[in-house]
Amino acid sequence: MLKKSDIQSFPKVELHCHLDGSIRPMTLQKIAKLQGLAIDENIDNISKKMQAPSNCQNLSEYLACFDFVLPYLQTSEALEMAAFDVMEQASEDGVRYIEIRFAPSLSMEKGLSVEETIQSVASGIAKAEAKYPIFGNLLVIGMKSGDLDRVSSVFSETHQLNHNKVVGFDLAGEEKDYFIKEYQEVLEVVTDLGSIPLTLHAGECGCAHNIFQAVEVGAKRIGHGIALKGDEAAQREFSQLNACIEGCPTSNVQTRAIGTIKDYPLREWLENNVTFCISTDNRTVSDTTLTKEYRLLLENLDLTQDELRLLNHNGMKYSFADAELKKQVLSEINYFEFN
Repeated sequence: MLKKSDIQSFPKVELHCHLDGSIRPMTLQKIAKLQGLAIDENIDNISKKMQAPSNCQNLSEYLACFDFVLPYLQTSEALEMAAFDVMEQASEDGVRYIEIRFAPSLSMEKGLSVEETIQSVASGIAKAEAKYPIFGNLLVIGMKSGDLDRVSSVFSETHQLNHNKVVGFDLAGEEKDYFIKEYQEVLEVVTDLGSIPLTLHAGECGCAHNIFQAVEVGAKRIGHGIALKGDEAAQREFSQLNACIEGCPTSNVQTRAIGTIKDYPLREWLENNVTFCISTDNRTVSDTTLTKEYRLLLENLDLTQDELRLLNHNGMKYSFADAELKKQVLSEINYFEFN
């Protein structure tokens, strides 16, 4: 029987974690003061601005929290500190491997280049790796709210940089039906380059067709994919694809994609052989940790030891880590002994 204490100590994998949504309030306050920027002295007040309501009206209200954070993430030092902070949190959470995603274009208001933003985040990740028992990589996001040329430019510059910590591309932001068609040319450029794989936010709202279109254009992973819930035919179809859903239960409750954690499709996805893993989405915005996500699944949906192992195995198998690191972490997952 799975115990709460086992979840903390289990070597976990997290594939869907946004940098700007996961910084601790005290770290953001420190970042602001180092830059001489105004910020509330009261940490509780800062937290309120960084955390979304437990039940947002919609995805837009959830995303509004980022507007408060981003003005502070416009320097190399700020990005490095933020990345180190998220890595430190993840290590304390018992995460062995994490992929942190961020959008360079959202941190370029004071003159940073795409390369400088990436180097800064990568530096924070590397410093944390040197201090803690955790491995990390980064995913570069193109914002769907930006124009296509800007997204293409970010992806092209990232590819030219060829940084060893950049392991994937993503598209994020508010989701429209059939958004893949709008970005198809941009995504084809990425897949033609071939060296950097795709994970795409899709099916975060009620649009399952976006999930299948994302896989068609080359995505190996799907962010959220909650639109598959309740559609057994679609689940069986997805199970035949070489793709993995990055599930984020608490976030899905907050954005009203599902009613409560009890409504999360853990059981139906397992029964229909949907490949998925679990992540936090945004540790601060959702006031969560990966341990907390799994504990919620244990309390509400009777998560088992074997299922905890399977979900983290899925995560590492579909991670964009190199083969040697995959082998190492998969071994830790497979041979972990529960108390």
